[in-house]
Amino acid sequence: MKKLPLFLLTAAVSMMTVMGCGAFADALAAKTDKIVFAAGRPDDAWFALSHGLAETINKRSDWLEAEVVATAGIGDNTRLALRDPEKRKNHIVITMTPGMELWATPEYAAKKIASAGLLSSVLVTLDPKIKTIDDLKGKKLQLSRKVKQSYTHIYIDMLRQAGIADDVELRHGGTSACLTALQDGAVDAGAITVDYMPNLAAPGQFLEQLQTRGKVYFLDQGQPDRIIKMMEKAGQQAEFKEAPVPALAMVAAPGSFGDTQTEPLAVLTPPVDWAAGSEVSDKVIYEVVRIMYEMAEKGEFAQYHVRGKGITPEFIVTSFWADEAACRKNYHTGALKFFDEKGIKLRSVSESYAK
Repeated sequence: MKKLPLFLLTAAVSMMTVMGCGAFADALAAKTDKIVFAAGRPDDAWFALSHGLAETINKRSDWLEAEVVATAGIGDNTRLALRDPEKRKNHIVITMTPGMELWATPEYAAKKIASAGLLSSVLVTLDPKIKTIDDLKGKKLQLSRKVKQSYTHIYIDMLRQAGIADDVELRHGGTSACLTALQDGAVDAGAITVDYMPNLAAPGQFLEQLQTRGKVYFLDQGQPDRIIKMMEKAGQQAEFKEAPVPALAMVAAPGSFGDTQTEPLAVLTPPVDWAAGSEVSDKVIYEVVRIMYEMAEKGEFAQYHVRGKGITPEFIVTSFWADEAACRKNYHTGALKFFDEKGIKLRSVSESYAK
């Protein structure tokens, strides 16, 4: 067999390379639409989950391309879209209740696509004598940052309902502040975050660290009905007058967070959602939800973050509005189109209270 002259061999390789690049370019050209997830801080659970969703969209959609951008937090996701009309056309934001309702403007109002997680927290203490919220009279209590219209105001209003608001010394700080304050003995009780979703119940990193300090006791366990009613009433207070919020609560089964939690416990669970404005087309949102729902059915979100274990098909369509009709008013029409075609009913958390 004769060898090809070097210049012919080089030409052949070059042609093959060009042809290969052309095929690659054709594959990229097939992606006719793009969606961007504004997903908060890189260390947030929903950032990791959005990254996993975007990665899967890029693998499984013939025409939709996705990417994730980091922001300074959940509130900044919405502000990013508010500032730029062009971003409203192709951005999905991580948002939350009450934020989704309270941050809405005539120019931009995000509608829910699916549930992404919960900002769950419980009141805890190292003092076995503190058993209920009423026992906080004369005590020091650590809560999260006191910013306008945040869920911290739900806890504050619960103190008012208990008639002890003026007799509790409040301290505020970041996510880890409660852990530090309780470890140092600076406060008597505090609201600490936990990993809680309907299909996931675990202490989470902060409660686990506190439990190494000694026995941790949970306030108001065994009284979920009372606490849920207090949370519901708190959502109607003046702080939320622009958009009253429903009872942001779920009930954790005994033992969900440790041996000292022996009875059902109401957990404050402000929801974190994927959402988008009406400027994002139904076609794009339908494709996102189609792939998202498939991932939930296969349990694929779990590989991106521990809280991904809680993203089930049922959780995706569960909200805190009173009933299905109220839920439908708050979902993006592209998501509703997918759910309706598949015969999937939107669910209210209130349905689970009796269980």
